[in-house]
Amino acid sequence: MLISEIFESIQGEGRYAGEPSLFIRTSGCNLRCRWCDTPHTSWKPIGRVLSVGDILSETAPLNHIQHVVVTGGEPLLQSDMPALLDGLNNQGRTITVETSGTHHQAGLAVDLYSLSPKLGNSLPGLTQAGARRIHLRNNNLAALSGYVAGSDDYQLKFVVCGPEDIQEIEDLVRRFSIPPDRVYLMPEGTTSEALRKKASIVTRLCKDHGFRFSDRLQIHRWGNRPGT
Repeated sequence: MLISEIFESIQGEGRYAGEPSLFIRTSGCNLRCRWCDTPHTSWKPIGRVLSVGDILSETAPLNHIQHVVVTGGEPLLQSDMPALLDGLNNQGRTITVETSGTHHQAGLAVDLYSLSPKLGNSLPGLTQAGARRIHLRNNNLAALSGYVAGSDDYQLKFVVCGPEDIQEIEDLVRRFSIPPDRVYLMPEGTTSEALRKKASIVTRLCKDHGFRFSDRLQIHRWGNRPGT
């Protein structure tokens, strides 16, 4: 599979924010979010072609890290992903898979699905016609039902640009009967300054609608760069 990077850091978002974690970032995505913070794994995917055995060999020496985050891009597009997850499970890891939720696979060795449904604010502009078509075709929100009905544990993280996004979020939460305590709202931005500017808006939305707030600790600590 195509791997962008394997690195140690802390989980910066969602339920396990602050947890020391080993990240395996795949390259390749079925979406083209206009604010994508890892375009090297989506718009122009690059990386190393590694076998499942290669990846497990790289992760094995890092056995002091319990939590593994498999992310992307869209990791569940990788055909060898079930075998990789089985191998990580055999290493005794706690596994989070970060996915848009547009491509459901059942029966995977995953402890937490971190689902990031893409709202209208992610749609590329009219001048990016090709990317816009790809995004509209592949943003299959209906696939979320498979995760909600069939997963032992999941969370939803929504990227929020402004208060105008809340109605779309509430509609999705009602559509799939998501408990509010599984929903995290996260300010959009790739700099600490941008996140801080939107944090007050997002925290207010969380208080008003009963959702949880997620910051992006990795950007505040290191900025938006690979290996963080």
